[in-house]
Amino acid sequence: MRGWIRLAILGIGCAAIGPLRAQDSVPSQTAAAVPFELASDFLVVVEGQVGNVRGLKFIVDTGATRSVIDRKVAARFELKRHAGRIMNFDRYIPIEWAEVPELRMGPLRAEGIPVMVVNLAEYSEFARSVDGIIGLDLLSKSEKFVIDYSEKRLYFDLAANGIHRPVPGCFVVPIVVQGVAMRLGVDTGLSDILLYKDRLRKRLVKIRTQGEPKTVMMGRIEGMKVTLPGVEIGGPEEVTKVLLIDGPDERTMPRLDGYLGVASLHAKRIDFDFGKMVLRWQ
Repeated sequence: MRGWIRLAILGIGCAAIGPLRAQDSVPSQTAAAVPFELASDFLVVVEGQVGNVRGLKFIVDTGATRSVIDRKVAARFELKRHAGRIMNFDRYIPIEWAEVPELRMGPLRAEGIPVMVVNLAEYSEFARSVDGIIGLDLLSKSEKFVIDYSEKRLYFDLAANGIHRPVPGCFVVPIVVQGVAMRLGVDTGLSDILLYKDRLRKRLVKIRTQGEPKTVMMGRIEGMKVTLPGVEIGGPEEVTKVLLIDGPDERTMPRLDGYLGVASLHAKRIDFDFGKMVLRWQ
């Protein structure tokens, strides 16, 4: 796991999780397909459009509440910006807001949408060659979307006309760590599982680990890489590597205990069902 910016607001609700059933494994006949490139073995990179400029590169990131454009794109459109701040893993960071005339990716489209403006290269080496991030504000306009890693395609079932759902702050799912329930945001922008260690220790008197812990850096954030037995993610207990970091004050982010990097699922396909609030994978 390397450096990444986590642009999330508070999550709402909690999704169910489970394996992908055979009847769910085939995209619907009306699903729109979008090809993608896989960067660093886990990041989904697609072509998108801002205004009338096509061929821009975006990372699809379910851990980002709002979509993001790089400062060079904002400068190209001479967008008016205003200052703001947002939670990035464990602290607030300054950002800018701007409104783009149109944001489009595959069949998903939004007009006059507010986006965050940052210098992406400052936050992650992964973002040096991309123009922005597609977040849940655009992704949740679909009823369901699928990441098919074997075909390197996204499939989108669009929401029915007239259906408007609030943008989820995060797609939150329950997991169990050594008998303790945790709520994690599902994050296609991370490779591993990240847990706020203070919340885990508050609920678990003695954390069982295997092997020696290792100090690692994730961008500017220092964490402890540990191997935890007794982790349940919609199935039987497993031995799983996780990164423990200091978290924000629980009053600031009361309903999120960390992030579930989707690469940790080792899945060939992942379904995000916004209509039923269910996460499935195989």
